Amino acid sequence: MEASPIIALTLGDPAGIGPEIIVKVFQDETLFADTRVLVIGDLQILKKKAKQIAPEIRVHSVSAAKEGLYQPGTIDIIDLNNVSEKLLIGQASAVGGKASYEAIHKAVTLALNNEVDAITTCPINKKSLHLAGHLFPGHTELLGQLTNSKEPSLMMESNSMRVVLVTTHLPLDQVKSQISKEKVLQSIHTTHDWLKKYVTEIPRIAVVGLNPHCGDGGIFGEEETEFIFPALKTAEKEGIQVSGPYPADALFARSVSEKYDAIICMYHDQGMIPVKMNGMGVNITLGLPILRTSVDHGTAFDIVDQNIASAENLKLALKTAGRLSQFTLSMQ
Repeated sequence: MEASPIIALTLGDPAGIGPEIIVKVFQDETLFADTRVLVIGDLQILKKKAKQIAPEIRVHSVSAAKEGLYQPGTIDIIDLNNVSEKLLIGQASAVGGKASYEAIHKAVTLALNNEVDAITTCPINKKSLHLAGHLFPGHTELLGQLTNSKEPSLMMESNSMRVVLVTTHLPLDQVKSQISKEKVLQSIHTTHDWLKKYVTEIPRIAVVGLNPHCGDGGIFGEEETEFIFPALKTAEKEGIQVSGPYPADALFARSVSEKYDAIICMYHDQGMIPVKMNGMGVNITLGLPILRTSVDHGTAFDIVDQNIASAENLKLALKTAGRLSQFTLSMQ
């Protein structure tokens, strides 16, 4: 057990389902056979939730990762003591946004200091984050700033499919202006480097176009010929096994997508719809000096305190963090 990786698990927005799914995760003792999980968040919030749905579970406060007991029936937590009694459950608020940010900040600090091997994040609420003064579109951009990473990328992994996005949370009418040779090439480099570190020595990458039928020779748009294809040619000259651009509907409609270790898409729904239809997914952030996984769902304010939230996606996110961490530890 001593050699198993330590995963820092952030509480997420305390007004959401994060506390509930964390307690439910700790009810599954088999999950922690090869992984040690350290929660980062508010002790009293977690104690209250454990008392409600799993009174047999003990919540154990620690000040450092090395102090964790990491044993069945116990939740080890670094208590940030940052949730006031004014928190309104199931609603966006500055209190929830502040607590979310501080938990992420602490987890990132632990990872950068090599006190934990990876971080897994429970869902945050963007409105809460903004109300607290942290004006980020989401986790990806926030993690990029906290780690001084210039170009973090969002990847979703589901079964054998991995999808990476060139642009993330943007209005659709802004996507076109954000597609450039430099951005596509950066996504290729980031994806290739991550795959080499965690998956395979010689990654195979596919890139899809922006427009229907990849522009059909310029009839439906010229981004493929002006930006995407030149980026692929540059990457190929660098020795990267990348191909495309492919029409997204054709690539995802056939089993041909299984030939690739990752597929790079131009915008959010282009990649998220097929990968989520492929099964339960895990969000993985590329381009960071640390390993981060996350659930692929939100705070679910509408079902808070009903004891019906599923912890299965969080279990998968933790298992993925543990598996990837074990891979890097075995290579050291």
